[in-house]
Amino acid sequence: MNVAERISSALQRFALLHQKEIDLGLGRMNELLAKAGNPHLSLPPIIHVAGSNGKGSTIAFVKAMAIAQGLTVHVHTSPHLIRLNERYIIAGEEVSDAALADLLEEVEAINDNAPATEFELLCLAMFIAFRRTAADLVIIEVGLGGELDATNVIVKPTLCLITPISIEHTDWLGRDIAGIAKAKAGIIKHQCPVISAAQPNDVKDVFERIASRQKSELKFLNEDISCRLEDGRLVWSDETQLLDLPLPALQGSWQVQNAGLAIAAAVHFGWTEEAIANGLQQVTWPGRLQRLSGIKQLPPDTEVWLDGAHNPHAAIALAEFIRERNRIEPLPLEMILSMQATKDLSGFLLPFKEFNPIIHLVPLLGARAPITVDELTQRVLHLGYTAKVHHDLNTAFMSVSKDKTRLLITGSLYLVGEILTLRSINS
Repeated sequence: MNVAERISSALQRFALLHQKEIDLGLGRMNELLAKAGNPHLSLPPIIHVAGSNGKGSTIAFVKAMAIAQGLTVHVHTSPHLIRLNERYIIAGEEVSDAALADLLEEVEAINDNAPATEFELLCLAMFIAFRRTAADLVIIEVGLGGELDATNVIVKPTLCLITPISIEHTDWLGRDIAGIAKAKAGIIKHQCPVISAAQPNDVKDVFERIASRQKSELKFLNEDISCRLEDGRLVWSDETQLLDLPLPALQGSWQVQNAGLAIAAAVHFGWTEEAIANGLQQVTWPGRLQRLSGIKQLPPDTEVWLDGAHNPHAAIALAEFIRERNRIEPLPLEMILSMQATKDLSGFLLPFKEFNPIIHLVPLLGARAPITVDELTQRVLHLGYTAKVHHDLNTAFMSVSKDKTRLLITGSLYLVGEILTLRSINS
């Protein structure tokens, strides 16, 4: 059995250990860690990152700035887009297939067939791998929520970052924004500094109450910290300093706020202005307003953008980007779209209504909560949009207008992963 087969086989066995794919709680995770010698207690300084939108981009900025500062960094993110290896950046490098296969089998032996979710086992693998290799900094992304997420066994993070909060995962986190905010704020630990993106008042109130209870300093963008575009530069300031920086390499106006949060982290650690500037320019994050070219089924002048947005908050920002592009060159909009059944399809599509898009609907492969493409099509038609149903990406691409158009591929990170996988296979 080769290493790819070993990884796949281990994941298949993981999936059989628990009747639920998602079962929030820290009991099983703490038991696993105890069996493994509590590797999470022997890590370098940790930045713990929660939120609804922008976690990945914010982490990418912080990672790039840390590397520019000359630091060695471990990074854990989820989900992955193409390969499980993406979740484990060890001392700045993606884990190899062989090391990952060994790690998963080790975790399986430690667990010894006890009930555990796949994510819990993957988190145990992360903590073990991070303990074994020296680093200066660890950045860990929350998987789902915060308070009961498997990553929240971290006892004393050095810094917590919270990106914008919106209504999401209501089956697990709560039906209203305050309940979701409480779940996210669960990462705030005693006397641990917290930096948050700008938030709705209901969310702010929750964060302030929990931070006060934990005696943790809490700062908000747009209040304690300012980050704005000015004369083609990014201007960042707090109560003590002002930084005049280059624009971030990632596309989209919302990246200003993600960058602002990352800069605040860098300032907290005392990194140099040069490292911050270099990080802003060197950052990469696939599948987030990624410009694609060379798709053979499309006319060469089609303007193609790929983005993993999957909730109304992200859709609002994405629609603003389309407006910005239209100010440069007005073009008709077409979308290739797929979403999980649990997502707010109506809320997601509403910001794009003004563009009168043609929406090409495709199946969502590998999703936790799949919806048939025919059912998705009926829902889109019911909402009053022009929809075309396709049973694979190839036919969707071939159906895009032959006239010059702007094509947005969005709705799910699973769809982003499928697109990037196809491109890697065909490149």
